[in-house]
Amino acid sequence: MLLRFGVLGVFVLGSLTAACVSRLPDQDLRILTSAPDAKLSVELLWKEFQSNADQARRTYFGKVVEVTGTVSRVGDDVPTDRYLFFSQAGELGVRASLLDEQAADVLARAKETPRITLKCFCEGLTDVVVLAAKAGLKVNA
Repeated sequence: MLLRFGVLGVFVLGSLTAACVSRLPDQDLRILTSAPDAKLSVELLWKEFQSNADQARRTYFGKVVEVTGTVSRVGDDVPTDRYLFFSQAGELGVRASLLDEQAADVLARAKETPRITLKCFCEGLTDVVVLAAKAGLKVNA
């Protein structure tokens, strides 16, 4: 059974390359009604950015990406910066920022059921893959 929760995740994957826009808006509610352009695991997204960050950015930047993975850490100590983190290489991995209005529910569900699917706008790569433009979340039961 899938429970749906609003979450807005943007993948900020490593160093940003030159583009007309280098950042996506925070709290972008369009994610709730957008169809995914791609569906893949968090692990595969991470590997794509590690093997060729420029190509992965061209492929995914600004696109709606649906990713599935196991949450290794929840960030709930700062009300204005709540997120889910998917470890991939020690302290490196994928960071998904959450929509403010639904973050409490999403964080609680992720603590109960850490394997989740997020629908996110992909932003790019820093030293971690960050889902920073917030997304729609499905919690896999």
